[in-house]
Amino acid sequence: MPDVMIVVPTYDEVDGLERTVGRLRQSVPHAELVIIDDGSPDGTGELADRLAKADAGTLVIHRTERGYRSAVIEGIRFAMARGATKVVVTDADGSYDADGLPELLAVSASGVDLVIGSRFVEGSDVRNMSRRRRLSSRVGNAYARGLLATNVQDLTSSLRVYRTRILEQIDLDAIQVDAYAFQIAMAVRVAQAGGTIAEVPIGFIERAVGASKMRLAEELGALTAVTKWSLSGVRALPKAPR
Repeated sequence: MPDVMIVVPTYDEVDGLERTVGRLRQSVPHAELVIIDDGSPDGTGELADRLAKADAGTLVIHRTERGYRSAVIEGIRFAMARGATKVVVTDADGSYDADGLPELLAVSASGVDLVIGSRFVEGSDVRNMSRRRRLSSRVGNAYARGLLATNVQDLTSSLRVYRTRILEQIDLDAIQVDAYAFQIAMAVRVAQAGGTIAEVPIGFIERAVGASKMRLAEELGALTAVTKWSLSGVRALPKAPR
């Protein structure tokens, strides 16, 4: 049984998936990796099957359901069922530098329940992010930090390591927000369950393609969710010292 399971949700990622999977498998060769494909029409699912056929450490789950939140939750449950003690979640587009993953896992192994690959702490290396995107990410995270009374700098990062001991204490089905709001919600639930959170600087290269209108909608959705949580009394996400 794997100690570490890497969960990679996909939808129309045929152009970058093979490279991303290769880098992840090279960076953490002892881990298993599961691709959660939501019926991508561009052939991502078929590519995932070919990668799995060539590598026993790569697995695939094909879904008819669509959505980031449900894909991550399904991946988490799959990892827990296979006995993993740590669950890595990352994007399929390769924006987050896989070379930094061993350091995140080392911090997790020290007992931290949620380790975030952070774009906004000292030592991070962020490239190709547009001025609008950088500004909106900074402002959104600052807004969330203020309302949630936390010093976590990058609440919306998609590169994370969770310890399954804390995930077992979280009602994942009760989380009904998606995208960026889902990332924040998971940090909130970890904190509410008594877990610790740490950030590790990471390399990040913004991919050249993407749906900017959807991204804006996701950002606004996250701000709305944070406002509601704050009004309901959600406060204080603890961050582990490093």
